Amino acid sequence: MGNIIDYIREYGDYSFLERPFCDEDSLVIAQLSYLKLDGAVPEPMQGSGEIPGPEDWEECPGVTLGEISHRKRKEEILSDERFARDNAALLEALQKSRRFQTMRLHDCIDRTDPAERLQFFAVACTLEDGSVFLAFRGTDETLVGWKEDFYMACRMPVRSQELSAAYLDEIGSRCRGSLLVGGHSKGGNLAVYAAMYCRETVRSRIRRIYDLDGPGFLPWLCEDGRYEAVKDRIRKIVPHSSVVGMLLEDTAAYEVVESSTFGLLQHNPFSWMIREGRFVTVRDVYKGRKAAVEIVNRWILSLTKEERETFVEELFAVIEASEAETLLDFSGNWKNAVRQMASALQETDRETRKALWHVFRALFIAGKEAASGHGTKKKGNDRMA
Repeated sequence: MGNIIDYIREYGDYSFLERPFCDEDSLVIAQLSYLKLDGAVPEPMQGSGEIPGPEDWEECPGVTLGEISHRKRKEEILSDERFARDNAALLEALQKSRRFQTMRLHDCIDRTDPAERLQFFAVACTLEDGSVFLAFRGTDETLVGWKEDFYMACRMPVRSQELSAAYLDEIGSRCRGSLLVGGHSKGGNLAVYAAMYCRETVRSRIRRIYDLDGPGFLPWLCEDGRYEAVKDRIRKIVPHSSVVGMLLEDTAAYEVVESSTFGLLQHNPFSWMIREGRFVTVRDVYKGRKAAVEIVNRWILSLTKEERETFVEELFAVIEASEAETLLDFSGNWKNAVRQMASALQETDRETRKALWHVFRALFIAGKEAASGHGTKKKGNDRMA
């Protein structure tokens, strides 16, 4: 058994015409969106420039994966320190792969604004069969991105969700091929939201929506018929010990894939296991993990909107007291972070303080995973975390 890198190496000689687009390809492109492609891939053309269909896809305005290395230094493309070794291996495998080396990347948008609590990245990929995959990046290493994720539990839409729908409308109005949308983590949530809130003329051309361990939605957002209009096209895939993908989730059918690691580390796409070109699937998320996340979901929904917002503000006030700007800072200088946060926590009430420590523990684990480069070794009883 292997992962997406092994999948590319084994099946990369097949074009999309010979082996049609599949779930495993969606995870490959979702992970590709974490690379620093801004400056190497053309930005959106603001309503101009038609994206060709199946007959003349090679004329698509964009760059191949081989060409991006001539536009931006490889070290910069791989500058996200999370999973650095795996991302380098991924890019090399993609550039050697017949399946992906002809894919044309275009309409890249990258926006981060702490004042707006915004972290948003999207890129369009035109495939050899003429379809266009719109990939939304999940949460990156910045704490701005994590703060926006937490605000999804308070209010919707958040700014990145609004941008995702606008982006899908823009690209969808210019392309002639069928549409695929997807992403990992927050990117999966953005893909579903974009499909729900784009124009009907664009929505009708969406072939599949890939939600790869992405969080769900506040219940009221699924009550106006928009979710019903797209749910049959959603492919939600989560790992065996999913946490993120089960948050605020009680409507979507999902498939569960086995992972080579344990606990929160299973959120790492490089840990998702593939055998003979297909995900290794299991019956359901671990019972204990599922029950724990359901408790968290009930707690979140028991609070008023104002209480949830107060919780997030207090959470990040404490995190900002650690003087960290990224997840790596947060875990890398943990002694200073704990000292600074312990002082700030004295200003919160007992119940909030207890909840905050649970969140901090999860962030420390995620940060340690990022610093380790991958963390994909499964041991003994940890497998049932």
